Amino acid sequence: MDNKWDYNKIMSDKNLFNKTVYTSLSEAIKILKKRQKDKKLKENIEKLLENDIPEPLTNIGQYAINGKQIATPNFDTRCFLSAIEGCELKPLFYEYYSDKFTSNNDFKHSLGQLIIYKDNKRNSPIEERITIVDFNKYDGKKLFDVKTIWNEPLRDFHHKLFDTYGYNTKDFIFYDGSGWLNRNGKKAVSFYEKDLLLYVYHGILFENFLLSGSDGNFTKNTFLPAFEKVYRQTGLKPLIVPIPPMDKELEESSRWYSYSEKIKPLIIKNKK
Repeated sequence: MDNKWDYNKIMSDKNLFNKTVYTSLSEAIKILKKRQKDKKLKENIEKLLENDIPEPLTNIGQYAINGKQIATPNFDTRCFLSAIEGCELKPLFYEYYSDKFTSNNDFKHSLGQLIIYKDNKRNSPIEERITIVDFNKYDGKKLFDVKTIWNEPLRDFHHKLFDTYGYNTKDFIFYDGSGWLNRNGKKAVSFYEKDLLLYVYHGILFENFLLSGSDGNFTKNTFLPAFEKVYRQTGLKPLIVPIPPMDKELEESSRWYSYSEKIKPLIIKNKK
């Protein structure tokens, strides 16, 4: 990794991409523990971040970090929580309420129109979509201003959904990183380098980066340059663990953003 990285080559070879970017869960935990004993590394990372560390991470610990504008127990999140079950990692949901709500982004759209899957006898998915937000009213508004059609803050509703799956949210940290992200550039191209620095010492990021489409463009043009820069600055890889299952067809389908039928009673109750 001494020479300048060839992003085209990395993007065209999935095995090379995985080797370059990801670390296995068991290895990431071992590495994090070792790094957090290194006081000089801590000082170096804090200097690179200009001593501006997101509040929860100022308490050094074993954090499993999942970044979403609003934390919600969709299929992606449930896979994340399943992956760390039994580990000593503490789930930290890094949210971004000041981001804009838009129907043009698949994840944000799924916050306002819930996708519900169930399986029929042949095991093929049946999809139902339930709209809970007036898209015309809130498109372009900040997420912290968006409310459901029964006038509940959208973020509060999605946090309640964790209860329907039986999660003990007292074990979770929900943190709105809007202030930190806005201080560090507002747009991903500006703040991603500093964000990745957090996963050298302060915690483990759980995320899947896609290699095609618009997400692939982001991976190539924003993520990889920031990742390379952090590696060259520190000599260390940011700790990133992929969320299983790493299935290309699944990751690019609406199922990744979907829920089970467990959430329907809560929606029906609120709609009355």
